[in-house]
Amino acid sequence: MNSTSVAETSTFSTSNQHESTETEMESDEIDGTSINEVRRVIQDDTVNEQIYMSILWHGGRLGMAYYDTETTQICMLLDVVESDEFIFLKRILAQYHPSCIVLSSKQDDRLVQTLKTLVSTRNDTAHASVVADFSTSFSVEDSNILQFLPSIDFNPDICKRRILNLPGIPEHYTDTERTLYFSSLISFDNISTIRATGGLLKYLEKTRIGVELEDPSVRVPVMDVRVITLDDQVALDDTAFSALQIFHKEAHPSVYKIGQGGAKEGLSLFGLLNRCRSPIGSRKLRLWFLRPIRNLEVLKQRQDGVAFFVNPRNIEVFSTLTDCMKNVKNITPVLKRMYQAQATVIDWQALYKTVYHAIYIGDICRAQPQTIYIFKKINEAFKDDLHRIANLINKIVDFEESKAEGRFVVKPNVDAELDDKKRTYNGLPDFMTKLAAEELERLSDDIPACNVIYLPQLGYMLAIQRLDYMQTEEDFEMPGLEFVFLSNNVLHYKSARTRELDEVLGDTQCEITDQETAIMHKLQNAILESYRTLIENQDLSAELDCILSLAASAKEFNYVKPTVVDEDVIDIRGGRHPIQEVCCSPFVPNDTFSNETYGKMKVLTGPNASGKSVYLKQVALIVYMAHIGSFVPAESAVIGCVDRIFTRIRTMDSVSVGLSTFMIDVNQMSEALRDATQRSLVVVDEFGKGTELVDGMALLCACLTYWIENGKSCPHVFVSTHFHSIIHQQLLPESPMVKFMTMDSLTEEGELLFLYQLVEGHARSSYASHVALQAGLPEEIVQRGVKVSELLRQNRPVYAIDMVDTETHFKRSQIIVKKFLDLDLETDDLESFLRDFVLPTSEGKL
Repeated sequence: MNSTSVAETSTFSTSNQHESTETEMESDEIDGTSINEVRRVIQDDTVNEQIYMSILWHGGRLGMAYYDTETTQICMLLDVVESDEFIFLKRILAQYHPSCIVLSSKQDDRLVQTLKTLVSTRNDTAHASVVADFSTSFSVEDSNILQFLPSIDFNPDICKRRILNLPGIPEHYTDTERTLYFSSLISFDNISTIRATGGLLKYLEKTRIGVELEDPSVRVPVMDVRVITLDDQVALDDTAFSALQIFHKEAHPSVYKIGQGGAKEGLSLFGLLNRCRSPIGSRKLRLWFLRPIRNLEVLKQRQDGVAFFVNPRNIEVFSTLTDCMKNVKNITPVLKRMYQAQATVIDWQALYKTVYHAIYIGDICRAQPQTIYIFKKINEAFKDDLHRIANLINKIVDFEESKAEGRFVVKPNVDAELDDKKRTYNGLPDFMTKLAAEELERLSDDIPACNVIYLPQLGYMLAIQRLDYMQTEEDFEMPGLEFVFLSNNVLHYKSARTRELDEVLGDTQCEITDQETAIMHKLQNAILESYRTLIENQDLSAELDCILSLAASAKEFNYVKPTVVDEDVIDIRGGRHPIQEVCCSPFVPNDTFSNETYGKMKVLTGPNASGKSVYLKQVALIVYMAHIGSFVPAESAVIGCVDRIFTRIRTMDSVSVGLSTFMIDVNQMSEALRDATQRSLVVVDEFGKGTELVDGMALLCACLTYWIENGKSCPHVFVSTHFHSIIHQQLLPESPMVKFMTMDSLTEEGELLFLYQLVEGHARSSYASHVALQAGLPEEIVQRGVKVSELLRQNRPVYAIDMVDTETHFKRSQIIVKKFLDLDLETDDLESFLRDFVLPTSEGKL
């Protein structure tokens, strides 16, 4: 008899039962956590959502709704008036990159053809912004992105009923009360949006997106419904994001770690400013970067928050909140798994840690000035629900035992009946050892030992080691015992006492597990009742993390608070390029003034490599940073709200696009000409260099003239060019809207010195020869180029470089010309002349 072996057998059986109900786990562990769990946590901390979008266009009004698998929310866009050019639709697709678009089978052919055209352009990251409009911003994997449903699924009445059955509305509400409740979110007068939302719900129900179980009663998780708007956003396409280096992906070193792939943020504006300590903060900040806004109230709220944390007097609050943000996790997938009854121990730990630190964050923010919007919102939102949830989890969940057993374990003193069962179960080893001794006395003397063990589903049994003479099943029979099975050379029997234990104690372990699971479900339901509160708290925590991140960057790089106004003005004093100044030191700052008085069009000339392109990007980036609520790299800045930023800086060509380099440039320019308004910013760097000199210069002049003639409707235009004839020959109309600027330089002892300082005027030359010498071209080649350039400038003929054969041929030609001029065509013998001079020369004899 061995009581230790009995206890080990019982514990092993429990472990086997748990493993049989969970996904197969790997044997390797990290700090007691399985590799699979680590992978799931890593996946939860990365952006891995998919967007399922439904679109309906009817009567000139566009309705849209989408489902985000990561947040399990349905977002609806209010009806908007849309023409058959679908400009607003393209902007939506560029913002959200849907992985699936649901349409009615009777949808207007113009919309369908437009979407098919966008779908046909694959999103190759090497040339993602080479086609005009937003078509290349639209990520598509295959032609199945467009999904059609019968038109009956978009019937207004049916769609309305589907919406009213969404979760979140109290179940005891009548239909009338449900209608009133939902009308507080969105008016049912938005027929196109209502129909699009109903069609989306039908598609989710049909495809069971995000549902792994086959049980039809388990619905697609839709945790919340909200309304979105794009009215106050500043539009940028992928061309602008790439040209301004706002984002830049590069291979991550962890691509080979535990099977995780992907990329990390390289040298970019986002990589520079992202100091977020939580994954939800990084995700929120990326959305801010992707969707800059022109809402002055929101921008001021963000700036006030950054200014508070930049103040040295608040360094302690800044440090404490930053440390708290490290422990705030992304609980959206955790709540989603709770909704599907799939939460793990790690999920409960993440939720508890997040709620606990959210309470701490709320306490800190309440002690700060409530004039700061983020503190005020956190004070209002972080209410008693957080304390209730934290207390429930703390009182109920035994995290140490849960981690040890790999399942949800309830603390003592929560359920008296459960405690009794656990005491009984914990006392079983001693009782089973005693029972084994009593059973051994009833057995024959040739049996040296026996154990009483417990196996789930089978109950209590005697375990007797198989003896040598026991060869057949007849040899296994013993008086008063019922043979059950043989395993690992151990015979298992049922006796009267073990049957009595089965009746009295039953399957204690399974009962304990079932009862703890029932308690877990009640706890989950209690937590999910506060789903919206938790999501709101998470969103505010992410916003706070973003503000802390922008404040950390502002302090490190000496940024200042810009004044964002509604006037049409750009006034930047001592502006710097945020990325360039990090890479090179010292950086020469420059001023920028653009308004109706000083001129809204700046034409820059200057030597190659003098800093023109850096200056253009600098202006665009400072304006862009002001529209995400960030401080800017300048001494001071007054930025008028812009509605869109256009760039013609980088040519991203590829053979798969089927467009020439110049055609790509023209497409980018045509978009700016077509869509730029008085409140737009247009940055053009050396347009026209991809074609013949005269043609390129003529097109550039025509584009600039078009904007000049628009008068007050002219956007803010910053152009750099090497077409100096535009200035010398006065090819642009005289207008106070145009200012000619240049990057200053000095020439000393034949060397060109760049001052990187913007001044009024224009460059006399591009100084290409100096740049060529610095690049390592042979001096004789550079000198020859200078000579040819000077001859062309003087409108003189350019001769080939003189060599021996060339000089001899030239002298022969002079003799022929002289003889021909002396020839008398009436009296002299022409045939003799040709025979003596021309023919021998052509044959090389003269």
